This record gives sequence, structure tokens and C-alpha cells, in this order.
Amino acid sequence: MPVSRKRKKKSGRSGRSRVPARVNVLGAGADLGEQDRRELADAWRGLAAYREQIGARRASLAAAAATNLLANLVVAVANQPDMVVEDALCLRLGTLLGEAAQSPVDDRMGPHDVAQALVTAAMAEVEATTGQADAWHAPWRVLTAVAGILPYPDSEAAVDAIARLRDTEGGRVLPATPPGPAVTGPVLWTRDRYGSRFAVTAPITTVGAPVRWYLWDIDACGHQAFTVHSGFYPTPDAALTDWQAAVGQVAAAGTALAPVDDPWLLAELLPVELGMMRPGGESVEQFAEYHRGKRLAAVVNQAMPQRDTPPDGGLDAATAAVEFTAWLRARHADQQEPPTDMDELVTELANSWSINDIGTVFATCSPHRVALCVLHIRDYYDDEFADQLVALLPDWTRWLATRNGTPAELADRCLPYAQGQPRPQIMDDVGPDYLARVTE
Repeated sequence: MPVSRKRKKKSGRSGRSRVPARVNVLGAGADLGEQDRRELADAWRGLAAYREQIGARRASLAAAAATNLLANLVVAVANQPDMVVEDALCLRLGTLLGEAAQSPVDDRMGPHDVAQALVTAAMAEVEATTGQADAWHAPWRVLTAVAGILPYPDSEAAVDAIARLRDTEGGRVLPATPPGPAVTGPVLWTRDRYGSRFAVTAPITTVGAPVRWYLWDIDACGHQAFTVHSGFYPTPDAALTDWQAAVGQVAAAGTALAPVDDPWLLAELLPVELGMMRPGGESVEQFAEYHRGKRLAAVVNQAMPQRDTPPDGGLDAATAAVEFTAWLRARHADQQEPPTDMDELVTELANSWSINDIGTVFATCSPHRVALCVLHIRDYYDDEFADQLVALLPDWTRWLATRNGTPAELADRCLPYAQGQPRPQIMDDVGPDYLARVTE
């Protein structure tokens, strides 16, 4: 399929991680000789061996870090309630993963590497103490805390480890596998006045622990829905107050929590384990809830009543292009003829606006989303064509505001960014910071 001449020759940047495009270095239909084939095969084997070496090195570093973390945690929380054990585990994980993210690339163990190592290390802690009177209690509680925070598939490995330990002991010493976290009431949510920033909160409990409300602060302005903050709060009101302060008074004014009425949208918003495809750039605080936030999100989704059919998907890029073109022509009917390539411009703009494929939020327009769209356009298209697209953005934001009935005080805040004003809050040394907790 031919690539538009308007697009840059370099690979685009839809996220923080760099994924090189596949290139046929030999050219289409190249006739390889026997020596060329051997050299190519050797190169692929060398690459595979290198990747295995790096994977083994990261696994070794993760094993050592997890063993040290859990050994210290067992001592620190020996006499603390289970809830404190879990929270302390998450906090220490945040520090560990934050430090690992600053390591050289070959040594940069990720959350999945550490999760696997945690299960093995926690199981070893229990094995080392089983049979020594009551010495196994503290390591066992740490192991069950590990099992309680890890999302699938690492949670399955933890459950299997517990089952193996109990089988080894014949079930005579070690207690039954504790139930995991559960939703014990209605799941609540709200969205900001722009419609693209969400608060989701749910009452969560585990055996022997009081109910606490877990909050996901979700920003749907980027190329996917990003959880920019998550954590426990004593009440839903406390969770809402924190979220409103983070979103900002203008965007969060008048927001209130209500029961979730669209489980399909909720499932699109809540975080899931993406393995190596995670965005990168997490803060220590975000790393602290990296695993637990995804585990509890799965618990919430499972607890929601499911609809037989999804609701209307909302506005899409193709429909938006048609509607906006008609609006634009009517608005400028008394002016000079529009450019001959107007249809191409509008089509590309509509597709650039819809980069997260969450139809329900396509029509939303906020300062943050406009600023991210400008960055995406300038990164993805040749400069001249990007200038033409950005020049359409002020009218695009006005059209969306008219279509959505957005109050003028909100719509006007989008215009400076549609006109190219930079927004430092969403940038770092790498590029767009999709995990920034932006105040609108």
C-alpha cells in the first residue's frame, strides 16, 4: 500500500518507546546467493543470541533485586497487618523499578521481569523457613501479598507457587490460599467537563482488611487511555477531591461520582498488562501501583454487569471529516475558494485526531488533547503539510465545541494550543509525556 507523500520518511512516534520500522535491506525480489544466505542466517542467529543474553542478564538482576527486597520486607513487616504488608511491598517496588528505569538499556529490567522474580523469591523465602516453628508466618504473608497485587499472567504463577508449597507440606502447616481482592460495592466514575479525563473508583477489600477505595485517574487524550495516577483512599469523597485538584478547578468544576453505566467504555479505559508495549517514563509513584492498579482493574471489570451488545461507538474519523468539511465550507462560504486538497487535509486531520480508537471520546476536545495532536502532526508529517493541518486546528476546535455544546470558557482555552502554543507540562527529554498528570 503506497505511503502518502505528505508523511515523513522517518518512523512516527505514537508512544515513548521507539519501534523501528521493518526494512528490507536487500531490496524486493533480491536474488540471494548461498554465501549471502549464510551471512544473513548468521546475523539472525547472532541477534537471537544477543537477545537471549540480555534477557538472561535482566532476569538475573531481577532475581537478585527481588530476593533482597523481600528479605528486607519480611523483617520490616513481621508484626504488621496484611494491609501494611501489601502497601509496603508496592512502595518498595516503586523505588526498585524507578531505579531500574535509570539503568543502562541492557540492564534495564522491566516490571514483568521483576514480577516473575518476586514469585520465585517469595516462594524461596517460605521454603527456607517452613518447618522452623512459626518462622514461616512472615514470609508466607509476603508471598500472599505478592499474589494479591500481581496482574495476570504473573498472578497465576503466584497461585501455582502457593499450591506447590501446600502440596509439599501436605496442607498440614500452611494455610489455604487466601482469596484475592474483591469489589464490595458499586463502582463509581466521573469525567471532567472536556470529557476526556476520567476518575474511576471502587471499594476494594481483602480478608482481614477494611474496605478502601481505589482510584484510577485516567487521561484519554493520548494514543491510548493512560492511568496517570492510582492508589487507595479512605472514602470515595477523598478520591474525588484528589482527582479534582489534579484535573484543575476549571475542568473539574461541578463533577460528581455516579455508578458506572457503560462497562464497555470502562473496559477500554482501565489499564491492562501490556508487557514490553508499556509507554515507559513512569514515575516512582506510578511504578509503585504499576502491578496492583492492573490487578484491581481486572477485578473491577470482572465485577461489572456485561451488556450483550456494545453501545453506539460515537463519532468516528470518517464521519467527522464529512461533517467538519460541510461546517467549514458553510462557515467560510463568503471567502475565497478552499484549497483544492481540502478533502485530503480534513481526512488526515480527522485521522490524526483519532489516535486512541476509543470512539466514545473521539469528539472530546481539551487543551491537553489539542497540544498532543499538534505534537503528533509535526512529528508524523512533512513540515509544509503539518503547517497546513495545524492551520485547520482552530476551526476544528470551534466545530467540536459547537457540536458538543462546550461552554465558551472551556473552548477558548483550547485555541492557544490549536494555534501552536507549546505546553511544557506534557513534554520531557524523550518526547510527549503521556503519563503526566496534567492540570487543565
